[in-house]
Amino acid sequence: MSKKMQLSNPLCVVMCTLLCLSGCGNNSDINAADNEISSADTVTESNGVSDKDSPVTETTVPSTKENSDTDEKTQNNQTVETDLKPSEGFEFESNGDGTCTITGIGTCTEKDIVIPLESPNGDTVTLIGKYALYSLENVDSITLVNYNYEIDENTFQYGEFTAVNIIGGSPVINKSAFSSCEDLASITFRDCNIQADEYAFYSCGKDAEVTFSNCTGIIEENAFQYGDFISLTISDCEMEIEKSAFSSGEDLTSIVFTDSIVETKEYAFYSCGDSAKVEMTNCTLTFDDRTFQYSSLESLTVTGSKVDMGDSVFSSCEDLTTVSIDCNLVVMGEYAFYSCEDLVDVTICDNSKPDNEIKIDDRVFQYCKKLETVDIGNGAIEMGEYVFSGCADNLAITIAGKKYTADAVKDGLK
Repeated sequence: MSKKMQLSNPLCVVMCTLLCLSGCGNNSDINAADNEISSADTVTESNGVSDKDSPVTETTVPSTKENSDTDEKTQNNQTVETDLKPSEGFEFESNGDGTCTITGIGTCTEKDIVIPLESPNGDTVTLIGKYALYSLENVDSITLVNYNYEIDENTFQYGEFTAVNIIGGSPVINKSAFSSCEDLASITFRDCNIQADEYAFYSCGKDAEVTFSNCTGIIEENAFQYGDFISLTISDCEMEIEKSAFSSGEDLTSIVFTDSIVETKEYAFYSCGDSAKVEMTNCTLTFDDRTFQYSSLESLTVTGSKVDMGDSVFSSCEDLTTVSIDCNLVVMGEYAFYSCEDLVDVTICDNSKPDNEIKIDDRVFQYCKKLETVDIGNGAIEMGEYVFSGCADNLAITIAGKKYTADAVKDGLK
């Protein structure tokens, strides 16, 4: 064998080996890249963003948020132990995936209905269908226990039952689900994460009592508008109450919040009440503009860590006679109590606490023509202009133990 051939054989072996290794490495890189692009495409498609506009490193963020929201909702699902037995005889429609929809009352004749969580075939109820239990007669109460899914639009509309009990779970009550149930005397939410969509309980009730206890959730726009309610109680809750949610509830005589965090949007309780007593104890409160405007309120008592009022929150509440607020932080937007014509006495914060923070914007008590005494406690106090303009001539104002006239503070507190 020639020397040339002896040299060429080892070279061939080396070259073949390198080519094989190179080929394996390229396949691995290509597979990894394909997987990465496929993953990115999946995320960006679900968010309606093209891969070109959104790098892979950014597309993972919405996915993480989505998961965290789901986890949070799951954590908010509360399961309550109960001896209540689900009612039987309902009509179900299977979705073919282990879930089903309640579509009708079927042969159920019970007076006190407990909505079942499963069909007789073992499918999980994920929806009570639209109009499924519409205009129910000969029923006294509806109870949902540990229900984590949806009640469709108009499901119970025009029902003649007198009580609704929602206990545990995270139900979503869709538009007009219980609207015009005019015989309702009791609406109770307990130990649940609630979402009541717009008009959910619109024009409901007959001197009804509405109670939220140990709940979280959101009450959407107009959800309880025009309800015939005599009392609203919120205790141990964290709630968001949207625009006009309880507006025009003109029969309310009692509004009680206790140990709760409540945020309201504008007009949430607009034109409510029948000389109602409002008591909010140990609460953290944020009221958007005009929350209680034009409401018939007799008295307002607030204690807790914070009350933050937007503009005109209690303006033109003409039956309001006394206001007592004792919170670490008190913020009153412009015109907060403007033209409360029967208002006589106002107390804001305990004078013995030096760490109060009190912010009173322009014209807060303007044209409260019967206002006789205002006692504002100690602390960091900011006051706008014309706060007491148009009030009674004999108005006595005390701020941090010092006496003032309305004219003396017309340009603010110096």
